[in-house]
Amino acid sequence: MNRYLLAGAIGLLLALPAMAQNQKDEEQPAADANPAPEVIKVYDENTLKPEDIRACLKSDIAIADMETRVADYEDTLVDFRQKIADLGEDLDRRRKQIDGTDPEAVAEYNRRVDRHADMIDRYNEKFVPNLTDRRKRLNEAIDAYNRDCADKAYFEEDWLEAVAELGIKDPRATAGGGK
Repeated sequence: MNRYLLAGAIGLLLALPAMAQNQKDEEQPAADANPAPEVIKVYDENTLKPEDIRACLKSDIAIADMETRVADYEDTLVDFRQKIADLGEDLDRRRKQIDGTDPEAVAEYNRRVDRHADMIDRYNEKFVPNLTDRRKRLNEAIDAYNRDCADKAYFEEDWLEAVAELGIKDPRATAGGGK
């Protein structure tokens, strides 16, 4: 009988740690079998920091706005050039029909010639330099963007936070381009 008691006591001693482990497992939630590795972010000269990403996104928005404004201004200049051309054609037609003996008709024609010349001067002296300056500023902004933002790495999490913070749609063609 002692043998049975001894075997029972040994069995109980062996079972207790397993029962205690099972009870412990039931009290605590199971840990993830494969926890996600902790990402250690290293920012080098080719990796955008969160503030750099925000600056690049703002720069991208500003460049898009500048491109729209330059295109609109170019359209305005096309319209103005057409007005100059139309007035030039009108002057050619009137010159062929003018009564050179009528001082009032000659004066009216000369006023139109002066207006045409003023339009050409305004176009060449104001509009073209303004367009040149706008294009120059746009090209400088694009160069700065290319230097500071293009082809740089970034962490996806930083990118998504910057997009959310700025309240804009993700401008990338496909999401997930970060590290």
